[in-house]
Amino acid sequence: MVRERARIAGEVHDAAGHGLAAIAMQAGLALVTLDDDPEQARASLRAIRETSTTALAHLRAALDGIDPPAGDLAALIDGVRAAGLPVDVEPPAITVPTHLRSPVYRVVRESLTNVLRHAGPTRALVRASGDSRTFVVEVSDRGIGATGAGEGRGLAGMRARVSEAGGHLTASPREGGGFRVEARFPRVSA
Repeated sequence: MVRERARIAGEVHDAAGHGLAAIAMQAGLALVTLDDDPEQARASLRAIRETSTTALAHLRAALDGIDPPAGDLAALIDGVRAAGLPVDVEPPAITVPTHLRSPVYRVVRESLTNVLRHAGPTRALVRASGDSRTFVVEVSDRGIGATGAGEGRGLAGMRARVSEAGGHLTASPREGGGFRVEARFPRVSA
């Protein structure tokens, strides 16, 4: 019972957390630009509508006990950019092994959500690398970073999903400021 409640709480957090963070950022941007740049305010409102619709669908799926399918990384990153966070991607088109699409998507989504929530004004970097045996995804920023409050539900959920896929997650503040999350996975499914 307790494990199931923890699993459901993690699913709800994953499904709603990113969307709510992006919505909050866009609402703030709309408020700041309403008088001076009405077109930007309208763009923010359109992003709020799109993000809230997607987040609601993921939340409903999580509440139904269905794991939301791994989404499109490019669309996720575009949505974060629309929320006002510049995101660099290396290489420009990331190809994720099929068996890793869900955990990689979740790591990138939760990491970018954390940047939106905690980093302040900054840029994010999503980088994929590896070799014939290992696939690595990294999300980093140079923002104000971690508060030292310990590992929250989002990091714990990422760690569990990466582990379930046979991988290893590291997450820590960066020297000079910011935060870095790295997930290493075997290229071949276990």
